[in-house]
Amino acid sequence: MKIVGVICTPRIGGNSEILVKQVLDAATKAGAESEIIFVRDKKIQFCDGCMKCIKSGKCHLIDDMEEIGEKLVTSDGIVIGVPTYWTIGGMGVAFLDRLLPYTASGRLANKVGAGIVVGARVAVDTAAGVLRRFFIYSHMLCVECVAHYGTVPGDVIKNEYAMKSAWEIGRLMALFKENGNRYPEEYSVPLSNYVKKKYGDNIYPYHSS
Repeated sequence: MKIVGVICTPRIGGNSEILVKQVLDAATKAGAESEIIFVRDKKIQFCDGCMKCIKSGKCHLIDDMEEIGEKLVTSDGIVIGVPTYWTIGGMGVAFLDRLLPYTASGRLANKVGAGIVVGARVAVDTAAGVLRRFFIYSHMLCVECVAHYGTVPGDVIKNEYAMKSAWEIGRLMALFKENGNRYPEEYSVPLSNYVKKKYGDNIYPYHSS
């Protein structure tokens, strides 16, 4: 199994980058291969809304998106990490918009998907919902889509719950595929419940004492 992590933050060492790498490290330890794509290092033009790709299955814009898309097509799983500002950061929006040819042609169907969203409270849940809808529209199998809080790079490292959740998502992605696209029994409960049970209730930063 191969999982591709797509990091859509302009910040080097940003929180969404940290968590996507945590996902991939766990997936690798569980037996998967992994690859990271940094959107900030790629040339991706904005979708111009021509809608020609709905029929052709191919975008008329020539840039690095074609190379990225082919890596996603040949993968078994995709984890997307985005920061939020007012909403999803611009790199994430440009990347998702340009995936329309792959969604419309069904080339991402039945792949395992997971989403990581980090922000300073504004729009994190909304952004997570956007990623979930993307996976659904692409007919991908979204195993988890989580949102965590962070403002400056490195904040999530201090959040043990966020780090453990990302680790378990990586394990889950690998095991889900290995289990015939079914949740292993140990992951039959919501991720938050699973993480608290495995690592202790005190790991959950929002619990009341």
